[in-house]
Amino acid sequence: MDLFNKGYLYLILYSFILVPGWNVSAQILKINAHFDSTTILIGDQVKLRLEVDQPKGAKVTFPLFSDSIAGKIKVVKTLPPDTVQNGGNLHIQQEILVTSFDSGYHSLPPLIFPYQMASVKDTIRTSPLYLVVLTMPIGKEADIHDIKPIYKAPFTLLEIWFYIAIGLGIVIIAFVAWFLYKKYRKEPIFISRKPPEPAHVIALRDLDKLRAEKLWQQNQVKQYYTRLTEIIRLYIEHRFDVMALEQTSDEILVSLKKVYLEDLLALELLKKILVTADLVKFAKSQPLPDENEICLLDAYQFVNNTKQNVSPLEQNDSLDSPEPAPLTEPAKVNSEKND
Repeated sequence: MDLFNKGYLYLILYSFILVPGWNVSAQILKINAHFDSTTILIGDQVKLRLEVDQPKGAKVTFPLFSDSIAGKIKVVKTLPPDTVQNGGNLHIQQEILVTSFDSGYHSLPPLIFPYQMASVKDTIRTSPLYLVVLTMPIGKEADIHDIKPIYKAPFTLLEIWFYIAIGLGIVIIAFVAWFLYKKYRKEPIFISRKPPEPAHVIALRDLDKLRAEKLWQQNQVKQYYTRLTEIIRLYIEHRFDVMALEQTSDEILVSLKKVYLEDLLALELLKKILVTADLVKFAKSQPLPDENEICLLDAYQFVNNTKQNVSPLEQNDSLDSPEPAPLTEPAKVNSEKND
């Protein structure tokens, strides 16, 4: 019977010892050690919590760790103990931040807590702890990447102002470029190089070719006026440095008034030529045969009246037509047609 009672007592004591993470001494001193999580990814961190419940008079010493706890479980940071009074007892807790860079099943041996209560000095051991460290899953096409993503530092105020300054600079440069373009796009940036021959010589020769082609006589009225205005515009560009090929009829007249005001009658002739040509090209007007010939004669007179170093002898000799119409005749005929 005594053997049975002793065996039963040993069985009860043994069952208390086997409770995970707990040891009991005199039924008033309790020790607990556990991980917040028993499974982590390689390189992750987990807390090891050490807890002691003791009477006020007892002195319990926590285990000290340097850079590792057990082999491949490394200590990252040890926090100071935190004490909470609960009646006549004290609850002391300490957290240790640990990690591991080796995958596998790691065992932490029992932790030893020396203590002294009254005249009794002894030690208490915790149960063994286990930590499973997993690696990143690898698929068929494994991608090599960091365990943790790259940390992006926040923008500083200086960087924000730097980018704002760059944006404002781009806007200012774009505005200045647009302003200069709008202001000078109709003005000649580079003066055209003078042709090897005087401008009026080229223009009179081209007018002779146009007369010989007899375009309007072949019902090619639009082509006739297109060629006629091209000859006059090219002459104006070479003679007065006015970008006549890129300007409208009204813009040409305005530009010529700025650079050439000596012969208002020549400007009136040019206006009648350009207006008639615009009506034919854009309004599909059909001038009378006399008007077609008069526009050509007006073009001859305009070139002769505005050429450089014009003399009466050169003006009469420059026309291939033996009897060119006088300057007042085209204007008079055109006036009658308009009426």
